[in-house]
Amino acid sequence: MHVNVDRSSVAMGDDTYPHAETIDLPESSTIAEAVAYLRQKRFLATIAGGRATWLLEVNGSPAAVIAQQWAEPKFVTDPSDTLGSFGSEVSLMFRYRAQIEPDDLYDTLEEGEPPHTA
Repeated sequence: MHVNVDRSSVAMGDDTYPHAETIDLPESSTIAEAVAYLRQKRFLATIAGGRATWLLEVNGSPAAVIAQQWAEPKFVTDPSDTLGSFGSEVSLMFRYRAQIEPDDLYDTLEEGEPPHTA
């Protein structure tokens, strides 16, 4: 299955090349496996100082908070949902939220409040 992935830029120099790409993953892959694959591939930029917060949206809906300082993401959707369960076209967008406290962002999502856009 073709999955469109993209991420926000973290600084002006990070805009040199586009971040959008298409990856092939099995339709049976879980959202957690897709995120683990992209993290292992170092798709997300590493920030000096070791603190960066990312909001993952799947097809435009919040799905997880990923923090550079966390070993694992925190999902607001079921991490065992397969990519195929999101439809025939899947888009993963990682929105950089600077160094905001990732637990605060996660708590906001858990409460059902829309995240504030940067």
